[in-house]
Amino acid sequence: MSAINIAFKRFWNSQTGPKTVHFWAPTLKWGLVIAGISDSQRPVNKISSTQTLSLLATGLVWARWSFVITPRNYLLASVNIFLAATAGYQVSRIINYRLENGDSMKEVIQYMISGTDKNTAAATTPAPAKIAAAPTESMQQTH
Repeated sequence: MSAINIAFKRFWNSQTGPKTVHFWAPTLKWGLVIAGISDSQRPVNKISSTQTLSLLATGLVWARWSFVITPRNYLLASVNIFLAATAGYQVSRIINYRLENGDSMKEVIQYMISGTDKNTAAATTPAPAKIAAAPTESMQQTH
């Protein structure tokens, strides 16, 4: 057997090889990284802050976890490091955009967590319903 055949057979039969979920889950997760990179061409006001924060958290948590589990999964680590990096870049774009447009840091943090704009939240909050007063004796008719 050649060295290439031996290396391929070792990869094919490894604990993190293509016969396992340890290979396919990270491989398919690269789609999220590619989507994050393509979002760098989108206008910042069209990017979801809550979704971006969740991708950042996911990338950070799973990057750490991939070194804790047995077997260590370097493919999982690499995809999650790139996911955290692309999400972190998008978070920085959103923060810079909001600060440049006059938001305070407190408003930026509130926007990042809630995903709603201060103007949008005020416009979409319904006014409280008016409660009719109970009829008084003078308003009641007697028969």
